[in-house]
Amino acid sequence: MACSSRILLPFALWPENPPSLSVSSLFINFASDDLITGTNDGFIVCWKILSDHQKIIPRLMLIGHTNQVSFIVASTSTHQLEQFISISDNDGEIKSWNNEDGHCIEHIRTNLKHRSAQCFNYQLTNENFLICCGCYSEILIYDMRTLEIKYTLTPSNVNADWISTFFVFQKANAPDVIIAIGLLDSGCVKLWAFDPRTATSNTAIEGTSIGNNNNILPIDLKEHESKEIRTQFGSIIVPCEECQRMMLIVYGQGWQIFDGIDFTELCSYVMDDKDIVKNEHWINGYFPTPDLVILFSARGYGHIFRLPENATFMNPKFRSQHNKGDMQLPQWLCRLNVGNELKLAQTPIFSCHTKLKQCQVYRADSSGQISVWHINLKKFSTDTDILPTYSISYKDTWSHALTNIRTIKKILNDILPCKINKLTASCHLITMDRLAFGTDNGKIYIVPALKLILSLFSNNNQQKENFDIQTLSGHNQTITCLIHPHSEYSRYDIQHLVSGSIDHSIRLWDLATNTQLHMFTVHSGTILMFHIPPPMLNIKVQYCICAIASDHSVSLLSLKERKLILLANRQSYPVVGLRWRINDDFLLIKCSDGSLFIWQIETGNLDRVEHGILAEELFDWYNDLRILSANNDLQNDPLSTATVPSHYLQIRSTGKRKDNDQLRKLYRRLGTSRQDLMGTSFKHTEYRLPIIIQQFHTNLGDDLAILILFDLLQLISQIIVFDLEKQHAQKSKQIEIANKDTRPQLDQTSTSLSILSNLLVSLLHPWSFDKNIDRICQERLRLNRVNRLLSYGILSKNEHLTIVLPTWQQYLNDHVPEAFLSLPTTLISFAGMETDDDATLKQKQERMETYVYHWRWKYSTILNTEHLLSSVTMVYILMNCDRWINNIPNDQDEQALLSQRESWSKLLQFYCSDMLEQCQTNVFQSLSIEILCSHWQDLCLELRDAARKLLEKELDHLHNNNDAWHIFISKWSNLFNQSYNKETDGALYDQDIRDIFLDDMTYNNETTATTTTAKEQYKTQQLLSIILIGIVGTRYGQEVEQTKQASVAIKGFTVDSPEMILKLSRILTSLLSPSNFDHIPLHSVIRRTAIDLIGRGYTIWEPYLDIGQVLLTLLDLCAISDSSTVTSKRPNVYTSSVLSGILTPKTDTCLTARTALNLIATSRSNVVIITLAREIAKYVLAQSGTTSSTTARTTTPSQASITIKNEQKTEILRLIRILIEKCPHDVAELILEVTDIILNCIDLSTLRHKGVQAVSETFGLLLRYPIVTYCHESPKLCVGTKTGILALYDLKTPKYQPFQAHPKNEVITCVEFSPDGKYLASYSAYEGILYFWQTSSNTFFGSSNTIHLVSRHAAQRLDRSIPSPMKKVDLNWIDRTSVRMYWHVDKSEKKFTV
Repeated sequence: MACSSRILLPFALWPENPPSLSVSSLFINFASDDLITGTNDGFIVCWKILSDHQKIIPRLMLIGHTNQVSFIVASTSTHQLEQFISISDNDGEIKSWNNEDGHCIEHIRTNLKHRSAQCFNYQLTNENFLICCGCYSEILIYDMRTLEIKYTLTPSNVNADWISTFFVFQKANAPDVIIAIGLLDSGCVKLWAFDPRTATSNTAIEGTSIGNNNNILPIDLKEHESKEIRTQFGSIIVPCEECQRMMLIVYGQGWQIFDGIDFTELCSYVMDDKDIVKNEHWINGYFPTPDLVILFSARGYGHIFRLPENATFMNPKFRSQHNKGDMQLPQWLCRLNVGNELKLAQTPIFSCHTKLKQCQVYRADSSGQISVWHINLKKFSTDTDILPTYSISYKDTWSHALTNIRTIKKILNDILPCKINKLTASCHLITMDRLAFGTDNGKIYIVPALKLILSLFSNNNQQKENFDIQTLSGHNQTITCLIHPHSEYSRYDIQHLVSGSIDHSIRLWDLATNTQLHMFTVHSGTILMFHIPPPMLNIKVQYCICAIASDHSVSLLSLKERKLILLANRQSYPVVGLRWRINDDFLLIKCSDGSLFIWQIETGNLDRVEHGILAEELFDWYNDLRILSANNDLQNDPLSTATVPSHYLQIRSTGKRKDNDQLRKLYRRLGTSRQDLMGTSFKHTEYRLPIIIQQFHTNLGDDLAILILFDLLQLISQIIVFDLEKQHAQKSKQIEIANKDTRPQLDQTSTSLSILSNLLVSLLHPWSFDKNIDRICQERLRLNRVNRLLSYGILSKNEHLTIVLPTWQQYLNDHVPEAFLSLPTTLISFAGMETDDDATLKQKQERMETYVYHWRWKYSTILNTEHLLSSVTMVYILMNCDRWINNIPNDQDEQALLSQRESWSKLLQFYCSDMLEQCQTNVFQSLSIEILCSHWQDLCLELRDAARKLLEKELDHLHNNNDAWHIFISKWSNLFNQSYNKETDGALYDQDIRDIFLDDMTYNNETTATTTTAKEQYKTQQLLSIILIGIVGTRYGQEVEQTKQASVAIKGFTVDSPEMILKLSRILTSLLSPSNFDHIPLHSVIRRTAIDLIGRGYTIWEPYLDIGQVLLTLLDLCAISDSSTVTSKRPNVYTSSVLSGILTPKTDTCLTARTALNLIATSRSNVVIITLAREIAKYVLAQSGTTSSTTARTTTPSQASITIKNEQKTEILRLIRILIEKCPHDVAELILEVTDIILNCIDLSTLRHKGVQAVSETFGLLLRYPIVTYCHESPKLCVGTKTGILALYDLKTPKYQPFQAHPKNEVITCVEFSPDGKYLASYSAYEGILYFWQTSSNTFFGSSNTIHLVSRHAAQRLDRSIPSPMKKVDLNWIDRTSVRMYWHVDKSEKKFTV
């Protein structure tokens, strides 16, 4: 439910040269052929091993770590790798990733540095644990699902050395016990044994800093045994897979073999200058068999040794000689050699696996090359070095994939006279819709952003575009960074661009004249990054930018005064963080060695330097809350909130740029509150397209890659507001009067919006599924087919990004299965195609394209859901917009617009039927019910409609499959039962629930992008279960009623039914009232959804609800809207409650309550009328003060203090009006109650003095009934009932006098006052008699409010078998004493006289 409406759709554009891949960690799951590499730059790449083709293809790139990925581990117990863990030492981050689509599952940050990590599967419970040791004295055991520490294995002596390595296993004869063996740096071996099912702390944890983020202490377990052994500092234990008893301990200059039973040394090897093996530093090892070991060296070689007989477990001479003098030496056999070892910048990483006497060795190095050896252990050469069976070069794989893809460099080189070697920096000039690129030759090129993107995504490689390019020349070396300050904060000049270079200079450019305004040369190193100070600093810093250079200096430069304000150049280590202390006018600079430099901005002096823990605490504490409250500048320029949450900027400690933090900055920019991208109208200087273009490198020397993010919510907002402006201008004929300067800008804006929306639909559209739909898209909707090798992205939990690599799509394109090539899919028909070679080749090419296009829908549930949901939402919007969005000129007739809308309608039908059916099959990934459910009560109405439509169809599909439905209901009903459990601190009773509600509060500046813990996510799921079970109840709850009557259990919503419905109805009712669960925000998603569900499923909850309480609460909620509410789905003019097409939470509460009231009223009109009449009667009694003592004793406290406000009266009248229109017969049955309600809700004095037109139109609708008549002269109101009673109101008070005018069993058909109000005519069609009554008579005491029978006349009688006689007869007074009666049945009329 986090950030409910915020859907960000990322797409990546790559350069021809691949991002660098300096591998720092490696994991291989040989069962599923998955290979995962972590890099020194913090990126993770997931590969697929294709043994048949001797290929390893990169699939996904995962961006989330900010430092070197030290370890990647996963459980190898299953054939399918579902998730894996990555650990970064430098910043203590541990992340859990989904292997299939790469989204981040869980994420924690610790202050621990790990040295070894391993995953372990406990077979009895199938639990997976992450086990770590490092620069601390314990072994930590994490739960892999939640990343919480469950156990700590502690040495007996408190001040023990750090554990350098460990090994965990289960014995075959005792599978319930986990045994962990740890080796301390001092050379002491320690053993722990425990059963995780029964383990409890055997000692209090003292003097340890280990703990979880949620303050739950882990179970502490002390060691069982320990032994000192002869080994070197920092050794590594490597167990033998085949025989766990044999242990290899590796250290820098040698290695040893031990017997794991008692850690007796069996043999050892120490390098000697006389040996064959020289100058090696051992880093790891592996047992292919019990008698062979492979030792890996830091230089990248693998050495195979044969163990002596006494050190081989299966040998009869095992342990025959274990005295130090008698030990036999291992025999060196051969070396694994790639040939590039001397060129490697860093130590390679090895991974091994043995199966059926075949050993596979994988080596990944810092050049991005993966080398694979397949060694036959029965027979391998010992004469020469063993070369790899095959090697995979990341660069070659990449180059092959990017051959046919258009890149920025290719496009620019086609246009520019001089060729560009490398693009090194970029900046999106958001307010100008342009992109600036820095190159390695020092030139800066500025091109139109939208046009360039359109060209890059296009499927047509031959097409050449003409771009309006600006060139800025001045730098003579590589450009490293660019910034357009106005795109961050509107206080800067829109024409200013700032650039930094390797030549140490910072230059200020004027974009209007393409000239250099000033050059700053204050640094003595490469400029690494720019940063914009926050807006609340003093006026001196308001027009400054901050620059960070590779000489560890930070400068503050004034663009207005063109001078240096501050140069902080005393840092000895690279800068890793900045923070502003606004109140004290300080700039805090954090360095990679942990030191903190505090500079005074005003004087430019160094205030002090702090180190250690104090530096950390100061840096975290100096996070000024004032920054979080938006000032005027932020409100006028919403995108300026980019760095608002903490102004915390990081750079890589290696001196490279840390682009992941640019991503974080970007995510905060998109994730924090924005009033509206345009303000209240479209000003060209302030206008920003809802698209962010962000550069990212994996390394400073790489070519530039571009990340494009579409903000769906803002795009919808802009289209709706712009559409309203256009319509409003046309209606008020202001187009000609419009300012001549703004007209071209408005046209340009509308064109840009139209292009952008069409581009997004093109990118999301499932091409090649249906040829007819493709033809409609291209010919009628003018959508351009996009390149099939498109890099989609997924933004997942806590700002993590996954990108599909083009290399994988190229592999799919090159290796289409024969079955797919030969057989067309059901959706594509090739009927009537020629059978010649060209046609066959064309058909094959089409099938290949189709296969790649289809793969995208087989890849990820999250991606499918977001893309299909966004597609349906966009089509909803575009279908209902005016001609401007569809590029239809004003001179074309309405038919063109209708034809266009019909095409959009067909596309919508395709998405919601054919496409959805495909996703519901096993071929494609299904949709995520959780994501759809979280948008059920979205503040964007179009997104809400799309989510509801897709969710209902998805639930219907599940409901048709009994087994799947039962599993689905069981899962969510368990969560639901926990959500209201007070003892287990269920979500509804959790006082910290406000922290979980990150939904709509993002629109009100109340939250920022935060990290959610596993516990919070679980609570969020519980809240989601209330919504989901509620939706299921409203949709399928009728089955429960049938089951109750038939007493036959059916699979489905009957897990706990009807008890489940009872609980659900109580929770939904409780959530209605703000007084219950007062810690839950009033207008939060869960409360608004409860209102919606009560209305939708009222007939199901009805037996368990207090209808009076529900109606009054809903009427209250209807009355709390913003100053002006929206009555229609889309207002025609701006209202304060609808913010650029997006409702505010307060307004949504009001509208949802109204809708719920309408649904309840139309489904149970009789109950609603009777309940309202009863509540109003109580209110009138309370007002008059005539409540008797007995009444007071019998009323409940809630009834005794009943109040009905004026706003509620308006809502009641609106409700009655709807009932009169939709349920006229029900109103006629209860006409007296309805009249009472209306008269109590309108102003009677206004009615008496100004007439019917002056009061609510509901009263006018009531008078349309033949049995209600009103005389303004008297003034009096008379109502006839079905029991023969005439009720006469004198309208001084809303009370009536009843008269039994007709027999009790006769229905009064019509009544009518004479023009002067002196007489009243009443007629009963079944009785066949017309009565005349005198209504005003003067007595000695004045006029009396009684009626007297004057005369009665026989008239035409209707057969009692004819229902509803009301509309069969009309009564009309011709003059003061004569009435004409007209019968509709035989069209006859007759005159009667008093």
